[in-house]
Amino acid sequence: MKNILKTTILAVFLISLGSCETDTHPILTANGFTLQPITPSGPLVLSPLNGDNDVATFTWNVPDYGIQTISSSYVIEIAKSGTNFANPIIASPSYTSPTYTWTEGYLDPILLENGFIPDLAADIDIRIKSTLGLGSHSLIQYSDVVSATVTPFGQSEFALAKEGDNPANAPKMISPSLFTTDCEGYAWLEPGSYKFYIPVQNIYQATNPFYGDDGSGSLVLNGTAINVTSAGFYMLKANIGTTPTSYSITSSEWGIFGDAKPFPTGVNKKMIYNTVSKKWELTILLKGGKPFKFRNTATTLILGGFDNTKTGVDYVGKNMSYNGKDILVPGTTSITYIVTLDLNTPRAYTYTITNSN
Repeated sequence: MKNILKTTILAVFLISLGSCETDTHPILTANGFTLQPITPSGPLVLSPLNGDNDVATFTWNVPDYGIQTISSSYVIEIAKSGTNFANPIIASPSYTSPTYTWTEGYLDPILLENGFIPDLAADIDIRIKSTLGLGSHSLIQYSDVVSATVTPFGQSEFALAKEGDNPANAPKMISPSLFTTDCEGYAWLEPGSYKFYIPVQNIYQATNPFYGDDGSGSLVLNGTAINVTSAGFYMLKANIGTTPTSYSITSSEWGIFGDAKPFPTGVNKKMIYNTVSKKWELTILLKGGKPFKFRNTATTLILGGFDNTKTGVDYVGKNMSYNGKDILVPGTTSITYIVTLDLNTPRAYTYTITNSN
C-alpha cells in the first residue's frame, strides 16, 4: 500500500510539470545540485595489481526539485574533457545513495571499452545524472562538472608482431589471471624487428599502441623495436606491471623425462618441433603405468598434468600446470607412442599421447 501511495504521489508531481502552480499541484523544478570535489582529487593512476582497491569516492548534494520528493536515482557520467558530454559514458550502476566509490577493477574496463589508451593519462569530465520518475514523465538534472586525470592500465595481453605484419595474426601472450601482469606465450619467430602491441577494445591492429625497448632492457610505450636474429621457437614474456618493466624472448626447446622412458630412465629426451602443425612431437617407447613430464631442455622449466593447487604463474590452463602432476602412460606394457605438446594458445597448453600403431 505504501508503494502504491508513493507511485500515485509521484505521478501527480510529474503530471504537474509544465502546468501552473496551484495549492494542490506544486510544480517540480530542476534547481540543480552540487558534486563535491572527488577524494582523492587525482591524478587517478590505475593498476592491474589492485583490482579491488578504491580509486575515488564521489559525494553530492541531494538534488533540489523545489519540493520534498521521493528519492531520485543517480548514475555517474564521464566524458573526455572538452567534448561537453556529447557522448557521455555511464561509469556507475544506477544508485539511490548520494555517494559512490570507484574501484580500479570496475573503472578500468569501462575506460578501455570506450577507447581510452592504456598507460596514457587522459583528462576527463565527471558529472552526476539525477533522474526522478520513469520514462517520458521523468525529470532529469545534472550536477556541476568536476575534472580529473586518469590513466588506465594496459590489458594483460600482448601480440608480438614483426614490423610490417598484422598484429591480429601475430603470436599472443596473456597473464595467468585477472589483475596480474606477467604475460606469457610461445611462438616460432623469424628474424626481424618486433614490437609488443596491446589490444584496443579487444582488437589488434597496426595503429594500436605498442611497447618496445627503452634502451636498457625494459619496455616503454612507443619504444624501439626488438631485434630477433635467428629463426626458432621462443618463450615470450612481457610485464608492464613491474618497476622496471620487463620482457624476454628466450629460445625454448622441449623434451620428455621420467620413469616412463626405458632407456635411460629419467633422462630428458628431446622432442622435435613440427613447423607445419606448430607442435612439439616425439615418437618414443614408453612403459605403461609409469609417469613422465615435459621439460624445457634449456632450463629447469617443467610442464606436468593439471594441478589445481598450481595458481598464479604456474597456471597454464585446464590441462597442464607448470610443476604439475605426473602424466601416466596408459596400460601396463611398453608401447611406442606419438607424444605431442601444443604451446600455441597462451596459458592453455595441451598434450596428447597416441599409440603409434
